[in-house]
Amino acid sequence: METRLEVRLHEPNPLFTRWLQSWLRDAEEHDRKSQHKLRQALEALRNYPLPLYSGRECAVLRGFGPTLCQLIDDELQQLRALEKQTSSAATTLNSSQYEQQVQQVVKVVQRKRSKQQQKPQLPKPKKLTKKAQQELAAAEERERVVEMPPGSYRIVLLVDIQETSGKNKRVLDQTRGYLQSLGVEHEVRRLTIGDFLWIACDAAGNELVLPYIVERKRMDDLASSIRDGRFHEQKHRLRQCGLPHIIYLIEDYGDNEQLGLPLDSLQQALANARVQCAAIQVVRTENHYRSMCYLAGVGGALQQLYVAGGQRLRSRKLEQDAAQGLLKFRELYEDSARNAQLTVREVFVQQLLQLHSLSLDRALAIVEVYATPRLLLDAYAACGSEAEARLLLAPLGCGPLQRPLGEKLSQCVHDFYMLEFK
Repeated sequence: METRLEVRLHEPNPLFTRWLQSWLRDAEEHDRKSQHKLRQALEALRNYPLPLYSGRECAVLRGFGPTLCQLIDDELQQLRALEKQTSSAATTLNSSQYEQQVQQVVKVVQRKRSKQQQKPQLPKPKKLTKKAQQELAAAEERERVVEMPPGSYRIVLLVDIQETSGKNKRVLDQTRGYLQSLGVEHEVRRLTIGDFLWIACDAAGNELVLPYIVERKRMDDLASSIRDGRFHEQKHRLRQCGLPHIIYLIEDYGDNEQLGLPLDSLQQALANARVQCAAIQVVRTENHYRSMCYLAGVGGALQQLYVAGGQRLRSRKLEQDAAQGLLKFRELYEDSARNAQLTVREVFVQQLLQLHSLSLDRALAIVEVYATPRLLLDAYAACGSEAEARLLLAPLGCGPLQRPLGEKLSQCVHDFYMLEFK
């Protein structure tokens, strides 16, 4: 049985990213207006999954105007000229020295072959490749049970590196400065899920994740994520990550005006999140400092519960009940990675979430009956008429109250798969 592999580059365009970061720092230091376009272009480049080879190709991304594309092409031209000079200098190696080196290598190979012919040929054990050794070590690490007796561990707040280095250096200074002033022991890392979480660390280097994860959003960011569908995708990933307590830390944006969506719509989306999943808790704060104070308070409560309470900690696997133990940080990191291999069902859910007004509960209700797009298309084909096919999904019950999907959304899904993909 063939297995289809999906390979995604960790950072497809590191050279362009480095140039944009340098230009952005210079623009921020001199308070130029171009910093806004550069910041927008840098964010679009980081989110783009494929390699780009020229400034002209970058024009498809948001924030890349003619001037910025020309700057990239000029830098590439200078870089290629430098590489050409370097390669031409390397070809001046003396031919006689090269021949001597070749002869020395030939003599060494001949001596090794003569020694091997004199020794009896014994079957050699098959040596594992480096990749196979890493996979074996990773599997053994997952199976290893970690136990932390009372008093042998400390609790550390992990801060996602995107949370602290997002838009500019001031965000990094604020987050770390506030946490330091509040006496919070923290560490900045790249997290594949959430913005903040707490881990228990022992002297042996083991790390267990406490069952609380925080997703921080400013009100304008919340509005943006709802518009482009990231909000529903993040909710789904948080619910699947294996941590039972999910906290949405919502931070006011000034007077909460000019957010891109009505304030009532944002409040309704937060209320829906709490109703749809009992594990989700929504916390509102006035500003960034108050958010850090809240995290400091939660961390203090965890210190009292686990460290002062003398609790013994034990690891568990992702698929086990959360009451049986805690996840290892490495396991959570790898299994929650955005570029992890997705099932057809998960891809189908993400497709449905891109449709307007189709929430996560509604998408899951559709996938519960039709697990793949192929099954849905076959069901459409089995209908007696197009009118019947357009209303096929209308009676599906969605969410805790099992409300019907409705005719409008049923027709929208039908047109999306039967017209857009033809």
